[in-house]
Amino acid sequence: MPGLLAGIGTWIADRWLQTVVLSGMLWVATLVVAARLGQSHPFDAARLHTWLDEIATHRAGDSPAAILLAVAAALLTAGAAGLAAGGLGALHQRLWGSDGSGPALAWLLRWRRRWWQRWYSERALRAVTADLAEAPDPVTATARRARAQRALRLRTEREPHRPTRIGDALHAVAVRLRARYALDLDLAWPRLWAVLPDPLRADLSGARAAYDAAARLAGWGVLYAGLAVLWWPAALIGAAVLVTAVGRARGAAAVLASLVEAAVDLHLTDLADQLGVRPDTDELTELGRAVGRRLGRPTSP
Repeated sequence: MPGLLAGIGTWIADRWLQTVVLSGMLWVATLVVAARLGQSHPFDAARLHTWLDEIATHRAGDSPAAILLAVAAALLTAGAAGLAAGGLGALHQRLWGSDGSGPALAWLLRWRRRWWQRWYSERALRAVTADLAEAPDPVTATARRARAQRALRLRTEREPHRPTRIGDALHAVAVRLRARYALDLDLAWPRLWAVLPDPLRADLSGARAAYDAAARLAGWGVLYAGLAVLWWPAALIGAAVLVTAVGRARGAAAVLASLVEAAVDLHLTDLADQLGVRPDTDELTELGRAVGRRLGRPTSP
């Protein structure tokens, strides 16, 4: 047990050093640069160089206690910034996965739907119509009609249902699984997790960690953008960090959604066996309903 506790302590320290202190020290360095250069001299490297020389010259005789105090203050500031970035990252996750409740998010969802109808849906419909009109014979027309039906189905599936693309990716998985199995994913997932094999659990944990890291990076973007009140180039840094974070979050959410869907497809039967569920028919929807009834929340047809 002492060895286990020591290992856990070492892991926590490493994670704290990597995700909080190092990133926080970079932010603290940017804060110092912003405070020194200000808005009037945003790119005056000579001014910064002179200030560093003055510190090296006049602070060389400082006592070790004063140096230690300065280092401790920098580490505490970095740690506080890291905690703030983590909190902002959690807020980003809530916003990305929101269902559109609230005036601002509802407006964003309406805007996405209008944009989608104008730029994607209308063009897709025109392309399908033109494709059908150019069919040279009945056989080709039948094939193109089937392709058109698939295109229209995809059009419906891809219509925005959440204020963000990340929310759409996560929501689409729940919708597909409910249509395929009549399964309440929120209810079944904690139990399903218990029967998943270790390799799949590791993949899911890695995808979730990547998603959390992207959200935390978005938090850092907000903190960097906040330094623009002292030094306007910080707004550019913050914007670049936010764009990078959103791109990473989209990729991580897509991977996470695919893994969740694969976990249900491959191991829902295992969960039913563990629960002692025997559906009345071989239909997939009946399997999901049977699991829901066993867990105490029947799924409506």
